[in-house]
Amino acid sequence: MIILVNTTNLSSGGGLQVADSFCKTLNTYTGKHRFIVVLSSFLKNTGEYIKGYENVEVFFYDITNSLSTLILGRDKFLDNLVKEKNVDMVFTVFGPSRWNPKVKHLSGFAMSQIVMKESPFYTIINAKQKLKWFIGNRVRKYLFKRSTNLFYTENKEITRRLQLLFKKAKCYTVTNYYNQIYDNPSLWKPKTLPQFDGYTFLTISTYYDFKNLTISIPIAKILKQRYKDLKFRFVFTCKESAFPQIDSNIRDNFLFIDTVDIEECPSLYEQCDIVFQPTLMECFTAVYPEAMKMNKPILTVDLPFATGLCGKAVEYYSPLSPEDAADKIYSLLTNKQKRETLIAQGKEQLKSYDNYTQRSEKLINIMEKEFLSK
Repeated sequence: MIILVNTTNLSSGGGLQVADSFCKTLNTYTGKHRFIVVLSSFLKNTGEYIKGYENVEVFFYDITNSLSTLILGRDKFLDNLVKEKNVDMVFTVFGPSRWNPKVKHLSGFAMSQIVMKESPFYTIINAKQKLKWFIGNRVRKYLFKRSTNLFYTENKEITRRLQLLFKKAKCYTVTNYYNQIYDNPSLWKPKTLPQFDGYTFLTISTYYDFKNLTISIPIAKILKQRYKDLKFRFVFTCKESAFPQIDSNIRDNFLFIDTVDIEECPSLYEQCDIVFQPTLMECFTAVYPEAMKMNKPILTVDLPFATGLCGKAVEYYSPLSPEDAADKIYSLLTNKQKRETLIAQGKEQLKSYDNYTQRSEKLINIMEKEFLSK
């Protein structure tokens, strides 16, 4: 089978990590399948890594919004590749692709905002923002429905909800995992944080409103007020300009390091004390298995998607309560036994996910099955 792997719409977030991880397993299928891998410009390192694979041909292309793409679902470059390379199946790592392939099409679905309307995120945004999200979600839903009737999600509950939304589609579940870079320390790249005599709370995340990263500001104020001798900093992998202005009395408690490469992430985990994940909507986030792999305690929201993915392996706080988050942070910092228990339970929780090899096998198996079905 000739499979076109489509990442042309990916520019940020966990989708890049999944695309990189999947592509690095493709040499496993030499002699069985050929892959036309079309990478966005944000995956240049991936292209360098896989370009020597015998069964892989690499192209770089960023899909753009145009009348042809948005209205008709056509893209000349991708359409020509399908024709010229005799492609049998298209795999879009995460959609919506904006492109409607003329062959069978498996698309990843990771847009929790479409199927998690009960999220507390929708209770804290204003009417203008609600309208913007409503329109955006309608467009995304339309693009998915137009281009795809074969999906995979990373969470069984999301799969169930997606099946209800697209009743005529087939929906599978294949979980996320940490990237294989975490099993190869020789490939890690150092990302040294400024020296700091205190505790570091790390958040590896692109800035989106629903990630609720700015709850860290009132958390910092509470920590400063309640625990005056506590030295701490929040470290974010986004730009400070994404945040509202931070008061001068807590500004030194924040460090913004902008986007980091996949190879730099293990180094960041090594330098932190707690992994802080405040997101209010998620299908899956690789931060959970990454932190578990790196032996770091996790503080995250007490919401069904998080509890379903993490079980007893993390500390939870009430998602809209900076007071509860601050108390839980202090509790973790002052209770070594609790931290060690969470880390040990994290090792067990990792076994519940599909690892990167299993994920690729499951996705390839889905494509094989669907290609043969008529």
